[in-house]
Amino acid sequence: MKRKICVIAAVFASSLFLTACGSKEYLKDIKAEKYVTLGTYTGIEATANKPEVPEGAVDSYIYDNYLGPKAEKVPVTGRAVQEGDVANIDFVGYHDGTAFDGGTGTGFDLTIGSGQFIEGFEEGLIGANVGETRDLNLTFPDPYTNPDLAGEDVVFEVTVNSISENKAPELTDELVKQLGEDGYNTGGAQTVQELNDWVSSLYEQSAQSTYDNEIETAMASTIMENSTFKDPPEEMVKRFTTSIENNMNARASSLGMTLAQYMQIYQGMDETAYRAAFEEEGVRMTKQYIMYQAIADKEGLMPTEEEISGEISALMTIYGYASEEELKKSVDVESLREDLMRKKVVAFLKENGNIQETAAAAD
Repeated sequence: MKRKICVIAAVFASSLFLTACGSKEYLKDIKAEKYVTLGTYTGIEATANKPEVPEGAVDSYIYDNYLGPKAEKVPVTGRAVQEGDVANIDFVGYHDGTAFDGGTGTGFDLTIGSGQFIEGFEEGLIGANVGETRDLNLTFPDPYTNPDLAGEDVVFEVTVNSISENKAPELTDELVKQLGEDGYNTGGAQTVQELNDWVSSLYEQSAQSTYDNEIETAMASTIMENSTFKDPPEEMVKRFTTSIENNMNARASSLGMTLAQYMQIYQGMDETAYRAAFEEEGVRMTKQYIMYQAIADKEGLMPTEEEISGEISALMTIYGYASEEELKKSVDVESLREDLMRKKVVAFLKENGNIQETAAAAD
């Protein structure tokens, strides 16, 4: 359960966009010291892997996002199915000897190793020749979108109709320019080197963000353990909980799922469990922000109006708002103020903490 709640927390990401109407309670409405008695918050130890770009990540990104979509299928003859091939297949799935709904397909192009089908399906076709039929004895994962098949043993009868390979174009300066003209996001790159540098910068930013989050989580957890809390205001808890739920809803929608489907498949939680987890995480985050506020009050770390205006200007540029008034219709400026406070407090904690970097473990 703790791991699942941590996953939920990871997608919250200090939501700034309006999540509910009606009255809300913010940090400005309370005295933080009434809700928390701070323990030690300087000299805190935290350890995280040094931010590094994984080997091969840039090449994989360029292939997946630019070269792969432009790849052409080339027929393969004289050999069996291999990893990475596109196998055109007919298949029928049987459960207890009866073909089940949604388990039949004809003329389906399956990239071997793509993970489109359940575990064992694609692997079971490696080595098959054109015209060969194989029976694949597999087990559906549990949970699964179809609860009638979750955890059930099935047999897929699969015939390989043809084999082909995806042949991607060579990455050249001319192709990079064409990608930009075709609407691909290349960061304005005009050459292969510029595209590589831009993609590398994306990974560097992601690695740094992961590192920063790990350090903050470790330091905040230690300080919270050293502190004593009273029950936080219910409306503030509701605000954080609603933001968590809205963020999870957005993630589910991006995958074409309902919240209930997403939480069942990816977190193994039914509605009762995930709503309890949202509430638990909402309480924890409320306490953490109150703790940050108490530290900010003691150390004089509240954001200035100039800093807030700068953040608003940055958001206007990023999201394309025509005016500050337009932005304020969808962005919770008070939450923005709280998040700027959080960033200043975290910077203070890092500066006055004991941060250790470790090398990432090799795969």
